Amino acid sequence: MNNNYVTKLREAKNVVVVGAGGGGDVISAFVFCKILEEVVGVQECSPLGVLWERWVVDPYPGPVPVASIKNARLSKCVWVSEDTYVGRGKYFFKPHTAYVAEKLKREVPAVTLERGVSGVYECFKELMRDGESVLIDLDVGGDILAEGWEDNLWSPLTDSITLAATAKVGGIVGVTALGADGELSQDIVLQKINEVISIGGYVGIIGFWEHHASFYEDLMDRVKTEASRAPYLALKGCLGSKKIRGGSRTIDVNALTLITFLLKSESVMKINKLAQAISDTDSLAEAWSISKRLNIPTELDLEVVASKIYGAGPEVSPEWGVVRSLVKRPPNT
Repeated sequence: MNNNYVTKLREAKNVVVVGAGGGGDVISAFVFCKILEEVVGVQECSPLGVLWERWVVDPYPGPVPVASIKNARLSKCVWVSEDTYVGRGKYFFKPHTAYVAEKLKREVPAVTLERGVSGVYECFKELMRDGESVLIDLDVGGDILAEGWEDNLWSPLTDSITLAATAKVGGIVGVTALGADGELSQDIVLQKINEVISIGGYVGIIGFWEHHASFYEDLMDRVKTEASRAPYLALKGCLGSKKIRGGSRTIDVNALTLITFLLKSESVMKINKLAQAISDTDSLAEAWSISKRLNIPTELDLEVVASKIYGAGPEVSPEWGVVRSLVKRPPNT
């Protein structure tokens, strides 16, 4: 068995980098592809988007339904072009993946989550080219390493779905910009990485170089991602504590923001209890039901509660700290 992952990446006909958490994570997937091509010598790399945008882009609860996607080619994956957009009633928006497609001047694969882990796995398998490709599930921040019950965890569902599908195709997990999503702190993410390493899950580490800031050009002023913006800020020397998500979370931008850890997906699965539990799901509803049974609040709970309290649509601005306190509140309190 060849354990030289550098060789595996260089010899692969294609490397797919998944924006694990949805939304703006595809921007980091795009940048990481460029870094892999330049630093590692990867022949061909394709970012892959997960079509669940944050509320600031898609102010309606839940991931984007495939029926709402316009100007896209459908197979096991959704093939997004620069002309792809989403219609939510009378509200229309361009998903982050479409901006990446515009930057690359070609279609970019993406997944919806309606069919749970099964649907994501089928898309991943379609891209694997008979086992001659490598898939990396890249999480910005590090909450893909969570068990599910951590106090500061906001959005474990998407990460757990993509992780479970990644493990099924024998892919790798990437954790970049530690703590940049304002969920698990950098210290906790490092503890989780140490835990994965201790059970034999370490693959490697790749850092940003100074000139990699150029990969973000023409994107940062057009997209609304905050977590994926953190490495760009670090490369530009804008360090320190930053407020994100309307002031509801604080992140630290520092040297750790410029590092990507690569880990074995089967090892990460051992510590992510939600991913284990939803691994065989055939729908988002089934995965969500399991998270409720495990008493693990998710981003879907947040968005559903927000829509019940504030309504939905572009004119709505939920107080996310309030919403989260309600979602996290124990039953009957």
